[in-house]
Amino acid sequence: MNYDLVGIGNALVDIEVQVEDSFIQEHGLVKGGMKLSTSAEQTLVLNALEGQAIKISSGGSAANTVHGISVLGSSGYYLGRVANDNYGQHYSEDMKVCRVGFPGPNAETNGTGTCVVLVTPDSERTMLTHLGVSASLHPDNVDETIVRNAKMAYIEGYLWTGEETQKAALKMAEIAKADGIPVAFTLSDAFVVNTFKKSLIDFIRWNVNILFCNDVEALAMTDASNIESAFETLRGMADTVFMTLGAKGSWVSNNNMGKREAVGVFPVTPVDTTGAGDLFAAGALHGILKGYSLKESAILGSYCAAQVVTHMGPRMPLHAHTDAKKILDEYENIAPA
Repeated sequence: MNYDLVGIGNALVDIEVQVEDSFIQEHGLVKGGMKLSTSAEQTLVLNALEGQAIKISSGGSAANTVHGISVLGSSGYYLGRVANDNYGQHYSEDMKVCRVGFPGPNAETNGTGTCVVLVTPDSERTMLTHLGVSASLHPDNVDETIVRNAKMAYIEGYLWTGEETQKAALKMAEIAKADGIPVAFTLSDAFVVNTFKKSLIDFIRWNVNILFCNDVEALAMTDASNIESAFETLRGMADTVFMTLGAKGSWVSNNNMGKREAVGVFPVTPVDTTGAGDLFAAGALHGILKGYSLKESAILGSYCAAQVVTHMGPRMPLHAHTDAKKILDEYENIAPA
């Protein structure tokens, strides 16, 4: 089967729980950030939350994006590794139900990666990530036939945290580039940017056609003093740049546009910001794949990001629109004149 989008990333099961800000402080975590952790460190945190309601769902940044485009009507395949344990079987079955192509669990009988997501009352998420077998993703896991038959490739920056996972990302980009397939890439997190900046700059300049980031990641990537300068610098690195600005909306531009386009947000009451950037990318990429303009694609991304934050978890809620025309019409009704 040929796919509209093939994505690659760390396959993780999300373990979400609501906490107070004091809990984040007590455990020495950086609110809103991502920390690589061990399984034992995750267990200590979860033990401290015994009795709290916990939501478990399959996740991972690129996986959330591929799932999102599937909901909207594009076809997707996801390259990631899970073990043949309870979490891995749950993950594989969930992908199947969501109509996302997935290679299934590996031979390992335990060690599927997990991400403890702590959600504070202001809807901000703080993550403790144990990569597990997802960190063993390697170049041989990249199916060249699937990549070559796709319309677009999508890569997450989190893969830069491992030597072999980074090589897998590079292989996928090289295959796509050789066949003239656009490569989309997300910076993923300021931690990733600050740790692997030089390598990321080289990768983006040579391989990336469509770049996704938020304002914090953009500032970290460019060392700029303001987001306007950061955005202009990124415009010189990739053909097309989407930058999200939280409640202030998003900017998009490409090499054929004289200036950036600004897109506002869809007004919602946020509950959990997990997956907001991933679903923005899903909406935007679906728009590009279906031939919409960059601004229209950013509007679709804005809608998906708004919808996912209205409930716990990184997936589109059941009540969300999946018809692009309805989404664009709704934006016209809320956008300022």
